[in-house]
Amino acid sequence: MTAPLDKLHDFYQPPPPSWRPQTIGWYAVFAIAALLVLWFAGHLIRRWIADRYRREALHELAQVRPEQLSELLKRTALSLWPSESVASLSGDAWLKFLDESAHSNLFQSAPASLLEEIALRPVSLSSEEESALRNAAATWIRKHRRPGRQHVQA
Repeated sequence: MTAPLDKLHDFYQPPPPSWRPQTIGWYAVFAIAALLVLWFAGHLIRRWIADRYRREALHELAQVRPEQLSELLKRTALSLWPSESVASLSGDAWLKFLDESAHSNLFQSAPASLLEEIALRPVSLSSEEESALRNAAATWIRKHRRPGRQHVQA
């Protein structure tokens, strides 16, 4: 005699659902997402390459003497702006250009206003003044913006 429980069988287990998208709309969404990721990665790479001069200037900033800061900023500016617009600037016009290109008031106030004075003649700076001058230069290197279609006028 067979036991009544021997006639039972296991439950039917359906196959697990597929991870493969079922409609073409999902393929379009994935394609658009992939294109956006590629565009964004390309944009970041282009920006990183274009900002190489900033990284080099910041690296050099830590090594130059205070009287060479104006020269460093001028070389940094010449890497972006046309030489006719920047090379001849000096004194207040140079400090005004630096402030306008960074959209801030970094160099028209003390002690950063000493930038041109220490480049022309030896001036003893306190460690606080030198630190403030270097911080202003570093801020300008990080914050200045590329010119659009309009040219900077002296």
